[in-house]
Amino acid sequence: MVGCSSAANLDGGQAGETDSDALGGFASGESLSASQGDSGTEGTSEVSGGSFTTGGDDPGPATTSSSGELPAPPSDEPAPSDEKDPQNVPEADLCGGDQVTAWRLAARDPDAMSSPAHAREAMLGPWPSLTSVAIRPWEFLNYYTFAYPLAPPGELLAGAQLRASKDDLGDMFELQVAIRGPELAEADRPPVHLTLALDNSGSMEGKALELLKTAGHVLAGKLRAGDTVAVVSWNQADAPLLPATMVAGPNDPKLLAAIDGFTVGGSAELTQALSAGYAQADMAYVPKDINRLILISDGGATATQDDLEEMAKRAGDVAYKTGVHAIGVGVGDPGLYRSGLIDAIGVAGAGPSIYVGSTEAAEIQLGKRFLSLVGLTASTVDVRVTLPPGLQLEPASAPDAEAVGQDHVTAAPTDNSVVHRRLRPCVADLDMNGVLEVEIRWADAVSGEPKQTVAQWKLTELLSGETAWLQKGEAVLAYAAALRAIQYYAGDTLAIEQAWERLEAAKKALPDDPELAEIGQVLAALQEP
Repeated sequence: MVGCSSAANLDGGQAGETDSDALGGFASGESLSASQGDSGTEGTSEVSGGSFTTGGDDPGPATTSSSGELPAPPSDEPAPSDEKDPQNVPEADLCGGDQVTAWRLAARDPDAMSSPAHAREAMLGPWPSLTSVAIRPWEFLNYYTFAYPLAPPGELLAGAQLRASKDDLGDMFELQVAIRGPELAEADRPPVHLTLALDNSGSMEGKALELLKTAGHVLAGKLRAGDTVAVVSWNQADAPLLPATMVAGPNDPKLLAAIDGFTVGGSAELTQALSAGYAQADMAYVPKDINRLILISDGGATATQDDLEEMAKRAGDVAYKTGVHAIGVGVGDPGLYRSGLIDAIGVAGAGPSIYVGSTEAAEIQLGKRFLSLVGLTASTVDVRVTLPPGLQLEPASAPDAEAVGQDHVTAAPTDNSVVHRRLRPCVADLDMNGVLEVEIRWADAVSGEPKQTVAQWKLTELLSGETAWLQKGEAVLAYAAALRAIQYYAGDTLAIEQAWERLEAAKKALPDDPELAEIGQVLAALQEP
């Protein structure tokens, strides 16, 4: 789930947060034991993790007007398709009758957050350019925060917001589903055992090295007495800068000395980094604690298939024996950073992938979001939406798009994930008392116990409820579409105009949201000559 790491507000709220009692369509259901329901985890891949979000959340042809002035940017990567249940019944037969339609929502790189941070740094820096940025729209709902209510301890919470709208095809509804993790205070978290693997290749000289050390200092400040940490370079032949060591508390002097004394130069390969890193991680490993390998790099290396398989194997969770999940942290100048390696580490290692392009970004992503970065509440998270008769889910990708498998979706504490979809009525007299249902199935991250929760709302209830976070989601997706359009068609004013329109609507609902203000800064930079 997006464990969205990404869409998390770890302080439990943000400026402009709506009171939880007023958030339309938020409810929790009871957990079901294994005997009460199927875990629903079959058919998922075991090589990805993180916050649940959508792989098909590209908001569509934002660069195409009703007159067809410009085509939408081509899709570089295959997106997964939502799965209908039952698969063999045509949508028209289900939607036009009196049967409900159930969909399993697809996820794509559900804890990847590198793209929006990279775009922000690239456009707000001294030399604005998106040339080196891979715009991956599905990452934007991971990165930005949506302060939905937190789940009870040990549970996940489902929420929904719905807004009626129209487009060139007629009536439609914008649906946003949120999956929220439980609240967890810093003082109540399990002990953390981190291994920092630092890229020592020559390309790290300069800003990348500076930000690597900044990232290390921020992480050091989040540790407490009883946690352990090790520091190694990406050259297995080098001795560890700091063997697995129990820290005395935040900013342990031994850890800070190891980070400050790190230098670049010499051989640096991911295979050697994994070998050196896992060796130290094994020394500190405690089965039910948080065990993480954090690889910090400017992305100037490649991951072999053997590397990816090793990370996936080591990230495997079994009951009462959690895996060593790998986290990719990209650093460096936005014009030089390459996200491919960091993204691959996150997917294979079942952990987040982030980009740190400034001290401020390090404080937010590694400091404020520390619990959702390293923590894990649920694995094999499966989200299903059941629509009332007369409503159908609009495909999130083109009919001829290549299908890719579902991700191994996880959820982190104090975190939420957001899924955005469009619904269309297929009958003239849609029953507004029809019920929309969100079902979440998952496995407890430590015990492996299957759990389940169900939330239901009438359409009238959702349509009369709060839509602030849905409008923020629409603004975020329109912003991602504008960035992507500008890359393909410089000066595409239509995409930017649509993004501004969505942004202004969201700012009316959330006037004090700093992230919306930041998006406005980037959109303004896109319009500068």
